[in-house]
Order: sequence, then structure tokens, then C-alpha cells
Amino acid sequence: MEIAPRIHRIEAPLGDRFVCMYLFVGTESALLLDTGLDQMPGQYLVPYMDEIGLKPEKIRYVINSHADFDHTAGNASVRALCRQAVFMCHALDRHMVEDVEAMIKLRYSEYERDHGIGDGDEVKEFIRNSTRHIPIDMALQGGEALHLGGGWHIDVWHTPGHTHGHLTLLDGANDTLIIADAALHNAVPTAHGAPAFPPTYRYVDTYIASIQRLASQGVSTMLTSHYPVYRGAEVAEFLGESRTYVERVDRALMAQLQEHADGHTLRQLCDALGSVLGEWPAESSTYLCFPLTGHLERLVQHGRVEMDRMDGMIVYRWK
Repeated sequence: MEIAPRIHRIEAPLGDRFVCMYLFVGTESALLLDTGLDQMPGQYLVPYMDEIGLKPEKIRYVINSHADFDHTAGNASVRALCRQAVFMCHALDRHMVEDVEAMIKLRYSEYERDHGIGDGDEVKEFIRNSTRHIPIDMALQGGEALHLGGGWHIDVWHTPGHTHGHLTLLDGANDTLIIADAALHNAVPTAHGAPAFPPTYRYVDTYIASIQRLASQGVSTMLTSHYPVYRGAEVAEFLGESRTYVERVDRALMAQLQEHADGHTLRQLCDALGSVLGEWPAESSTYLCFPLTGHLERLVQHGRVEMDRMDGMIVYRWK
């Protein structure tokens, strides 16, 4: 659907959730943000392009917002459709956007060895079977402007936190931010709005800084990858709750560590705090490993928590 003049949102089902691709259609060229899973461009993008009369050769730019497979796995399918397009992502995420095995190892298997938390072989095989990555043509840093014709341009922002190389797009002409997963409220929802799993930000300080930057822009419309369209006061509410949730996690984590001096593994913290921090299904609490790791790293850095090993697993204790 056309969300704002020349900005089109294509929703594709992703289990009980959805993921969005975005088209920016200028007078001279078009930009595609994110490519979904391998089959999604053929199933959802191409029919939508046919519907609005957009020829594949008009797509000049393809940007991956960040290194998660549901945003990058369709790259090869889009390359086959738009051979002239320049594929781009942030330099800090490039190694994972180009290589699904690197993404599995560094993004989805980070917690296996030291914490005993992982997606399992079945999920990894699903990621491999859903993904066809290709080389990226250009690495971005943030600060670029992509011109689409008629004086219309899209600004590229570096908004890390969910990943090191997360990107946000600003359409100043339409007073619209397209933030992908740069801010994640207090839960990632199902397609019907119920909490599916915790917000999976990873790097706390940069996540907070990115939220503050997004909020300071004061846009009238904000678009995401997995949430509804936000307009007017809804924008500030979403970003405010995203920031408040970080503080909530910090307080809950510190209280849990202080009350149990014998220490916790990361899995134990996920289990203990799952029902405290959200109303998602109990089995989804393991996704707290992403934000909790970021908070724990910060507490260790500030000298408030110490790390030890027990039975091969890292244990965290309040000092």
C-alpha cells in the first residue's frame, strides 16, 4: 500500500508475524529497502510492482537495513529481477549480509558456547534454505543521500543498537522515518498485535542513542519492519516506550542479581525475568538473551557485576 506519496509498504507473512519491504518510487529511479526471505520478492514484491506499474529496471538502489535474515535473504532473488541495482548495507554488517554462515555463527549462535542458548539445527537449516546472499556492491556509513529524481532524495542514517550496522532512512519531503528494527517498543508483536517475543536490541548505549536521535527528528509518520504504521503522537509514544523499556530491563536485571548472590547463568536470567518483562509465550523468553547480554556487558564494564564460569557456562554475580 502507498503509505505516503511515493512510499509503498509491502507486508509479507513471517510465521505468525510479518516483515515489510519498502519501495520509494521517484521520477527517475526507485529504491527498495529490505528483501525479506528468498521466496518473498517473487510472491509479494513482483505482484505489487505489477500492480503499480513499476518496471524492475527502474529500481536503482537496494538497501538492507541490517544483518538479520528476514531483511536480507531475498537479495539473490531481487538481483535476478533487478540486475542493474546497486546493493548496499552498512559496512559494519556487511560480512553477515554477504554470508549466511557468518550470520548464523555471529548473530544467531552467539550464545551457544558460553550460555547454552541456541536456535538448534532445525532453525539454522530453515535460515539456510530461506537465504541466498550475494556480494554487496557498496558499503554505507550513514550520512549518504540517495537521489530518486525531481529533487527528491532519501537520507541514510546509521542507527546502531539492534545490530552494529543498522540503518534508518529519512524522507524529509514526506516527514517520514523508516526505522526498520532500530527501535522495538516493549515486544515484537504477532500480526494480530499480541506480544511474540522480547525486543531484541543488543548494544544498549548505541540503542539508546539511536532512539534519542529518531525522537529528536519529530516526524509525522514512522514506518517499521514488524509493527503498524505510526502517525502523529503515536510516533513519540512508540519511541518513548522503546526507551522506557531499556530502563525497565536495567532495573529488573539489577534487582534479580542483587537478590541472588550465588549468581545466574544467562539462561537462568532469561527464565527468571521472562514473565517480569513481558507477556509473550514462556518459550520466547530465551530471546531476552539479546538485550540482557547488552545490559550485562555494560554492568561488567562499570564494575558492578563480575563474571565467572561454572560447568562451562558463564555465571554473572553482583559485586
